[in-house]
Amino acid sequence: DNRSEIRSRGDKDVDNQHLQTEEKEVVSSVATVLSDLCGPGEWMPMKTLHTELMDQFGNVWHHSRVRKYLTADDWSVIEAKGRPWYGLLGLLRKYPEHFVINTKSKGRAISEFVSLVSLLS
Repeated sequence: DNRSEIRSRGDKDVDNQHLQTEEKEVVSSVATVLSDLCGPGEWMPMKTLHTELMDQFGNVWHHSRVRKYLTADDWSVIEAKGRPWYGLLGLLRKYPEHFVINTKSKGRAISEFVSLVSLLS
């Protein structure tokens, strides 16, 4: 039936627009936190960024957004490796024009740091 196919395509467009809006709002929030707390050339540990975002937005954002970007609930234990910011990290990697991510390994410990491109240039 063509009508249901058109309707489902329209639903997908609405879902995609909602996801893009959600991502833009999260990216904007992250950029604001980084620009407020980091000086030029400074990096923020992902753990610190996660804590700041939870403090500022944990009770403001819809619970599904908090779950997606600020908890590891939507990810396997193997993927997240105990990092509640795993979803956020994936989102920031989608925007290399805004964010630079630096990963350091020491033995089995992995530390991730993030900065705004504008703070590093």
